[in-house]
Amino acid sequence: MNNEKKKLRIPMLNLPPDLLKIVCIIVSALLFAAGLFVPVALWLKTFIFAACVILTGYDLVIDSVMKILKQHDFTENLLIVIAAGCAFIIGRGAEGAAAILLFRIGEVLHKAAVKRSADTIESLMDLRPELVNAVISGAIVRLSLGKIAVGDIISVSPGERVALDGVVVSGSSELDTSALYGDTEPLEVTVNSEVLSGSVNLTGVLNIRVTADFDHSTITRVLKLVEEAEGKNSKPEKQMMRFSRIYTPAVAAAAVIVGIIIPLIGGLPLSLWLNKAFGFLVLSSPGALIVSMTLTYFAGIGGASKKGILFKGANIVDTMARTTSVVFEKTGTLTSGQFDVLDINSYGISESRLLMLAAYAELSSSHPIAQSIVAASNIIPDFTKVSDYRAFEGMGTEIEMGGNTISVGNAALMTELKITPDISQSEASAVYVAVNGQYAGRILLADTVKPDSKKAVKDLHTIGIDRIVLFTGDKKEVAADVASQLGIREFYAECLPADKITRLKGLMDMQLAGDKLIFIGDSIDDAPVMKMADVGISMGKLIADETSDAADLIIMNDEPSQVAAAIMFAQNTDKVVKQNIMLSLAFKGLIFILVLAGIASMWIAVLIDTTVAICVAMNAMRAFGMSRTELKKALPKKNKDENDIDTSID
Repeated sequence: MNNEKKKLRIPMLNLPPDLLKIVCIIVSALLFAAGLFVPVALWLKTFIFAACVILTGYDLVIDSVMKILKQHDFTENLLIVIAAGCAFIIGRGAEGAAAILLFRIGEVLHKAAVKRSADTIESLMDLRPELVNAVISGAIVRLSLGKIAVGDIISVSPGERVALDGVVVSGSSELDTSALYGDTEPLEVTVNSEVLSGSVNLTGVLNIRVTADFDHSTITRVLKLVEEAEGKNSKPEKQMMRFSRIYTPAVAAAAVIVGIIIPLIGGLPLSLWLNKAFGFLVLSSPGALIVSMTLTYFAGIGGASKKGILFKGANIVDTMARTTSVVFEKTGTLTSGQFDVLDINSYGISESRLLMLAAYAELSSSHPIAQSIVAASNIIPDFTKVSDYRAFEGMGTEIEMGGNTISVGNAALMTELKITPDISQSEASAVYVAVNGQYAGRILLADTVKPDSKKAVKDLHTIGIDRIVLFTGDKKEVAADVASQLGIREFYAECLPADKITRLKGLMDMQLAGDKLIFIGDSIDDAPVMKMADVGISMGKLIADETSDAADLIIMNDEPSQVAAAIMFAQNTDKVVKQNIMLSLAFKGLIFILVLAGIASMWIAVLIDTTVAICVAMNAMRAFGMSRTELKKALPKKNKDENDIDTSID
């Protein structure tokens, strides 16, 4: 026989907290209705209304009191607790119960709106399958992501999401990359195509050799950035939080003046003015406004991430909304960064040998021009042939190979080495080569402007960004040609990395107070400049870790027009935040006047205040729905006459 005592279980107490709260509200509402309409003794009515408060607001009371006693922290919820408590003291139990009940109903509805938005945003980030199909000895084995290493082969069927970065080894298909880049057109991939995690396979089966493990895959980096963004508050949020710490006790003191001191001094009815003071306390709670601000930034960041625009925090959104100047590093942002060799001029050696020597000198460089020269030479790299390597920052490199000193770089390097090159006057980029201190020739290369770049500049002008600046290490002729094609009127050519920092500092010093400057780049060399700018933007599907860390915002695709879209997201989010602040303050002010005039009672004030809180929460979701087509809806800002601006900056 089992002698264990059966535990008493109360079904209501076993409910989930949110459901339990809703049940308490329903029961409390029924009790409140009974207290209002059932004819019972006054003491019983008071008891019923007190039961309403206990059911719906006991935790609110305990939390507020404990924070005062232990942390000396006057929370915004304390205002509604004081108002309800004092209502009971003066015999207005119905209004006290109504205040707590309506406050709780509004809190549940507000929380539901917040959860709905959070679920929507989090669903966008649900990009990592728990298991993947690994190809082992020709067989498909289901493994967890953490067990897949670099070099392993995974199989992705149509409809499945690519779990890890890699290169296609067999098969062809189309990929939906909208979750990463916001692109709407499918991306065609075949053997040797690079694919990034987070993409969805649409048509054929792909076998992919993994090139990055789970912790270093593209989608993990994207999710990490989004998660970090949620924890960084904007300037308005920080100001509101600091303000609320002194605001609550100040409001409580003001309520004492309204409810006690004024009627005592003026010989007015105490009960009437206490009721007005309680309404004042209810209306003054800033909690909903703080939550709506956080929700608005959260929605803006989530909506932008859906388009492949990753803000690193609400503070970046706030800063970017005040952008007045945009600075582009030319190569890799406005141009493709893929150079074609147009011409080779050699002196004393063959053109093929000149190209080969230049390629060996550029083997260790990550610069796009250097990589283009190596690719054009078709050499099979043999690092054992190079006995020494010296880098000249922003100018070029020098190596020892086969007993010869090979110097490769721009005209500044030739000047540094006291070598006189055949200076190119064309609009192509020139790389000069010297052997043992003697000029050996030059290689002319050309970079192509991205098809999207002209639209990028036009969109920036459309949304009111008049100052667009171009930085480049190329010579003045190349910079002038690109600037002319894109309609950029201010450019700085032949910039070394240190020159870009100096130039950027000069531009920032010229700004008016409150104006912000953006710098956009895509290479490791741009990282120091990004950190100096008010907002640093890194763009490109494959972004170096150093550049990603330095940037405040990352654009996942290669379209510079996304810069204008990012600014619009920030401006739209900022606009919604301001709308919510104005809406809240306007209604609070209006109802406060009605309460003081005796037109609105305390619980009517609670009802209206709750309605406003829900409205601002729903309005916050407008920050999520920003679309790139809204760029065209922005009012064009009148630009200055192009002829009035100097275009010959070197």
